[in-house]
Amino acid sequence: MDRPDVCQPQLFLDDHIIEQTVRLKRVVHQPHKYHGNPIYSVGAPWEGRGMIYLGGVYVDPADGTWKAWYVTLDPPEYPEIQFAVCMIISRDGFHWTRPELDVYQGHSGEKTNIVLDLGRVMRAAAPTILHEPENDEEPWIMVISLAKDDLEYKAYILRSADGIHWRWEREPPDGVVHGMQDRCTAFRGPDDEFPYVLLSRGKEDMTRWGLVRSVHRTAINIEKAEGKPTRVMVPELEDETEDQIYHAHAFPYGESYIGLFQWYHETENPWGEMELMVSRDSVRWQRVRPRRAFLPPSPGGGATGAFDCQVTDTALSPPVRTSQGIIDTLWFYYWGGPAMHGNRHLTFGRAMGLAQLRADGFCSLRAHRFPGTLFTKPFTWPGGRLLINAAVLGGGGGWMGTGGLRTEVLNENLEPIEGLGHDEADVVTGDGTGLFQKWKGDPRAIDSVEGEMVRFKFDMSNIDLFSFRAEQI
Repeated sequence: MDRPDVCQPQLFLDDHIIEQTVRLKRVVHQPHKYHGNPIYSVGAPWEGRGMIYLGGVYVDPADGTWKAWYVTLDPPEYPEIQFAVCMIISRDGFHWTRPELDVYQGHSGEKTNIVLDLGRVMRAAAPTILHEPENDEEPWIMVISLAKDDLEYKAYILRSADGIHWRWEREPPDGVVHGMQDRCTAFRGPDDEFPYVLLSRGKEDMTRWGLVRSVHRTAINIEKAEGKPTRVMVPELEDETEDQIYHAHAFPYGESYIGLFQWYHETENPWGEMELMVSRDSVRWQRVRPRRAFLPPSPGGGATGAFDCQVTDTALSPPVRTSQGIIDTLWFYYWGGPAMHGNRHLTFGRAMGLAQLRADGFCSLRAHRFPGTLFTKPFTWPGGRLLINAAVLGGGGGWMGTGGLRTEVLNENLEPIEGLGHDEADVVTGDGTGLFQKWKGDPRAIDSVEGEMVRFKFDMSNIDLFSFRAEQI
């Protein structure tokens, strides 16, 4: 396996950076749901009874506007619409409105927020919205999978300068056959020849094994797929027999790919929730341990009135990242609702919610009750300061009192490097996504090993360590 690149944040979703731990525990952290949820509910007649699919949420670097794309499906008052993509906008990420656009006129001649009407498609999967800033003229990408009467799904790539007016690279029905089924999502992968990785339901699992819902993968360009889809994930023997994997999506994050897949719990009152998975190459995936929900429905069921009491489904884009001082925050947008293949009598549907997580905060290595230690695998130190994302449990500080950590720099043979040992390392305390490790008050002391192969030894007490990286100046 490749050496870790510590210019990128080193997370602990897998063991890529971990050589050995002593009395540490991996903890999966759930984002905090916004108290003002839902932050957007449909209201125009062409939007139907609820939001369907959340294709992506971004802050447009061109003008600082927050933009979100979602689908209206079979709105009763607009029978001519079967499947259309809509956009909403915001100035702060909390309050969302429908822009008046020139793409599709309403029945009274009014402007709507529809950006793409697909017409009478037989089957359509969620549109994935991607942003490619390197493409100056058309930075917005939409990848969508459609099927006509033969139910052979084909992927299509559309491009846009503004996220409003879309151009098909190849018009239907001239799409790329990808060999999978519905609930197809996309993300930008590592292969420039086949840049768009698709995750969807596996046709072979259905026909060969009778496994209705699982996740398979292939990659495409505008002309063809790279090959036969390969399996990514299926329910395992440790899972409950009523559990099916409904769909999955992913996004690049540092030097890895982080994915979220949706559980469909086929109980008497079916419900759904999101769980984490991770990959280093976009091909081989693993579930994050310990296995637990990342974004569960709000508790209490329909009697509580929570908009997401039965199902959650995250946007098909990376979380939006914002910064304020030493705290960086990830904004996860999702659509939630009161039913998942159940309660079909309800006349209100799903809406958009928001949940926030500290940057890199998907999971941590926790030292609690006993001091703990993390030994990293060897890597080349690129220079710069050591930036640590950590939080003392309880919010306090002080070594071996409330909590903290020290970083000892070792050579490949686990021998301390002079001047960067345990006794020279200052205690890192508090709570921040950008805390500096210092040695006798100097964060640049580590410059002495620039370009050398080293390991880190983190001595920890009563603290969560979320990530670390080199900050090059």
